[in-house]
Amino acid sequence: MTHYIIITLVTLVTLFVLGIFGFTLWTHFVTTVVVRQHEAVLLFRHGKLIKQLDAGRHRVFGSGYDVERFDTRWTDMALQGQEFLTADKASVKVSGFVRYRIADAAAYQASSDQPVSSLYLSVQLALREVIGGQDLEAVLDRKTILSKALVELAQPAAEKLGIELDTVAVKDLVLTGELKRVFTDALTVKQQSLITLEKARAEAAAMRTLANGARVLETHPALLQLKFLQALETADGGIAQPLALGAAGQWLDFIKK
Repeated sequence: MTHYIIITLVTLVTLFVLGIFGFTLWTHFVTTVVVRQHEAVLLFRHGKLIKQLDAGRHRVFGSGYDVERFDTRWTDMALQGQEFLTADKASVKVSGFVRYRIADAAAYQASSDQPVSSLYLSVQLALREVIGGQDLEAVLDRKTILSKALVELAQPAAEKLGIELDTVAVKDLVLTGELKRVFTDALTVKQQSLITLEKARAEAAAMRTLANGARVLETHPALLQLKFLQALETADGGIAQPLALGAAGQWLDFIKK
């Protein structure tokens, strides 16, 4: 009986040790990787890139494997205000934002130790080229349509970084120093000129209306008499105001003419 118990205990201990050993081998030589839909995952072995894993669950057998994950969703990056010179040497402070995503995880990982900083620099250079190639008035007028030109200039550098650009937009254009005051004064003068022009147009329209009315009354005198009688009817006291309007006989003679 004692011998049987000893054999059972030895068997249990052996199975336990084998289980631990098997579990250790499994965790050491089998790597399980779950890739989410919005991720790009690179598989490395001993520091060497093996492949990119698609979305789903993966088991990799062997040792020395590790993975690096990248989020491929669209990301917005703010461009802090920076001064640029236009073609006519005017200084303007520009701020904006960049919308981008990782399109090639392998290129993104291998191109630079700080690919986002490299992208930021590329966009700044594109801004410098676009704004420096136009005068101030053109830059201010085309603020909302600069994005296409900026994307076209920055995209080649972004592709080398494994990045896809969606938008490079200008948010604010701020004039600096004395130029800001001069431009504000110019806008004020322009608005005052527009107001004066509108007043002149309104006065000209009123004069044309009066002139047209005068020609009609000159051609049809009876209309003047009718208009005069209408004015009498709407006056306080009506036509029965001999002191203010004269005798009724005089108005009857006027109407008969």
